[in-house]
Amino acid sequence: MTLKNYVGIIGSLLVIAGGLSPMLHIPIIGNWNYWDLDTVLASIIYALATLSLIASASNKRGLLRFCGWSILLVLGFTFVAVYFKVDNYFNFIPFKKLAAAASRVIHYRWMGWALIASGGLIMILFSGKNKK
Repeated sequence: MTLKNYVGIIGSLLVIAGGLSPMLHIPIIGNWNYWDLDTVLASIIYALATLSLIASASNKRGLLRFCGWSILLVLGFTFVAVYFKVDNYFNFIPFKKLAAAASRVIHYRWMGWALIASGGLIMILFSGKNKK
């Protein structure tokens, strides 16, 4: 195994660790990780991380790069979906200022987001070109 294989494995492990880290903090409920946000998107991320582990161990650079781009795409989609969900979470409150104040109580935990993004970027940047 070469250094690029090990770097791909590190990127995959960063994605898995980021998925298990807290990503949102809701005051009464507590911290939510990727699985608590959405189980389908979390399953896609974990499947891509597992596939990238296999790709990096078997020296499949193109598959590793594809997994990195897919992880970043799903992460971006998740961030947009969570942003709109948090923004509209308290729409049942009839007073707009009170609803806006209640939605500001929900805080992002950036460590999980950053770990997943850095793992995906590591997979893309350090995978290298395919050997011919």
